[in-house]
Amino acid sequence: MKRSLIALGLSNTHLVSLSGGLCVDPDTAAAFEALIHRAADAGFDLRGLSAFRNYDRQNQIMNGKWLGDRPVTDAEGGVLERGSQPDIAWRDAILRFSALPGTSRHHWGTDLDVWDAAAVSEDYVPSLSPSEYEVCGPFADMTHWLDERIAADDAEGFFKPYSADYGGVAPEAWHISYRPVAALYEGLATPAMLLPLWQGKPDAMGVSHHPLAMLSVVESQAEALLERFVTITGSLQ
Repeated sequence: MKRSLIALGLSNTHLVSLSGGLCVDPDTAAAFEALIHRAADAGFDLRGLSAFRNYDRQNQIMNGKWLGDRPVTDAEGGVLERGSQPDIAWRDAILRFSALPGTSRHHWGTDLDVWDAAAVSEDYVPSLSPSEYEVCGPFADMTHWLDERIAADDAEGFFKPYSADYGGVAPEAWHISYRPVAALYEGLATPAMLLPLWQGKPDAMGVSHHPLAMLSVVESQAEALLERFVTITGSLQ
């Protein structure tokens, strides 16, 4: 039961705090601190921008995007207009960059979005856009260093689950995951577990959540959407 609650983003009792107010799994925290020290030796100020995110926060993000209250972008970072997209296309555009509540790797406390504070001014606010991490972007050198460590299996257990485009989630050069613990939660979320939550029914602890606003375009295709946007990632390669 405990593992399922964590997988769905319904529990945070297993987490510890990092500097900056971020919360992660204890083993992930230790590994990330070690990675930070190694990055510093290489000239980088590796920091986490986001880490744990619970079910309700993810649901709020998704509902905001579906209703057009939060920006939805294309592959180049351009903002899409809600009225220009039919519902299915709008759903898929959202799912390219944001996970359905209950399926986000950020629920587990094992995943972080990272950046290099040494490469920018003190008042710089990262946007987690591809251009920041690509060649000529401010975080390109850090990305190259980290990718080399990951390729050599020498990144304190971290890897990038969205390192390439597998036809679902867009590549995310900033997203790292602590494999030893993340592997415990991969594949646990199923349509049978998710649909009641999306419908607003009480969870296993008796807590109700806001319904998923895009339920009408998700409910009948839940299994296929999980296969496309959750299961088929670099984490299973």
